[in-house]
Amino acid sequence: MESIPVNSIEFEYVYVANQRCSCGGYFAAVRQELRQGPSGPVDHLIARCEGCGAERPFDFDIRSFFGQWEKYGRFRQTEERFREAMSQLRAGRLAEAERALRQVVDAEEGEPAFAWGHYHLGCVLLLEGQAEEAQFHLEQAVAIQPLEPDIHEALAHALQATGLAKAAQSHLQESVALRERFSPQ
Repeated sequence: MESIPVNSIEFEYVYVANQRCSCGGYFAAVRQELRQGPSGPVDHLIARCEGCGAERPFDFDIRSFFGQWEKYGRFRQTEERFREAMSQLRAGRLAEAERALRQVVDAEEGEPAFAWGHYHLGCVLLLEGQAEEAQFHLEQAVAIQPLEPDIHEALAHALQATGLAKAAQSHLQESVALRERFSPQ
């Protein structure tokens, strides 16, 4: 299993809580342990699906902050930037939202595995007519959270805008299938 790069412990829990199980439920961390991986320290979390009880392991690469106590609470800053970006987006200030979202997913200052940060940045870029870069961020979001229908739908729009109609149709179909699969009965 490849380790997920993170810049804070708090984000590990956010990441896990946003992962959808194949049953449609979401995961919650139940155990955590520090391990030594081949390239450095790894935080190993076991999560349990709140829907079906299935367990899933997550390994997080914590080299960016391990042992640097001043960096341990920095997800608060990323979360504040995300909230600011959403506020700017609601106010129709796309450039300001884009700037904040770029910080949210920045590899050094934010959380590069924050799927909803990539999703919203991709949507903003699409609104600004930057379809190719939007596609990149939406592909990142799909790779992180492949079972989220909204992300597949947004990627379909970006792919359509870049002229990749067949790929767009595939993601649109995946979005519809996921909505049907996870809709309340």
